[in-house]
Amino acid sequence: MNHLIVGTWKLKSFEIHLKNGEISYPFGEDATGLVVYADTGYFSVQYMPKEQGSGDLRGISYFGKFEYNREKDYIIHHVEGSLFPNNEGLDKLRYAQVRGKKLTLTCPPVCWDDGSATSVTIEFEKQEEIPRLSVTQTLPSHSY
Repeated sequence: MNHLIVGTWKLKSFEIHLKNGEISYPFGEDATGLVVYADTGYFSVQYMPKEQGSGDLRGISYFGKFEYNREKDYIIHHVEGSLFPNNEGLDKLRYAQVRGKKLTLTCPPVCWDDGSATSVTIEFEKQEEIPRLSVTQTLPSHSY
């Protein structure tokens, strides 16, 4: 049942929710990024500040295979390659809600050594797919 998730999703927001109720934007409030889920079972993720130099992080990029469970609302990203080599080989669980053209991924809460807790909520909007050309369609010829 991966067809619901397959496609290109554009980042709308990337928020870290702290235990004390504060919200942090590690890539800035105008962060940019995409997650692409292919019908081959592969995915690719990129997040970054809209303007390099703003926000705390320069960017995150990783890829691999994914599993989507619609009934239990989760995705597992099996990381094969990453800008952060210590993430390679990890399975990243994301709670996933698809509502129309909106995808919300929520990372499981993390409890830090100082007792503070955080959770991450990432929202996307599905982008329209480019229609495939049929074999009978021809492209206009141009001379360059």
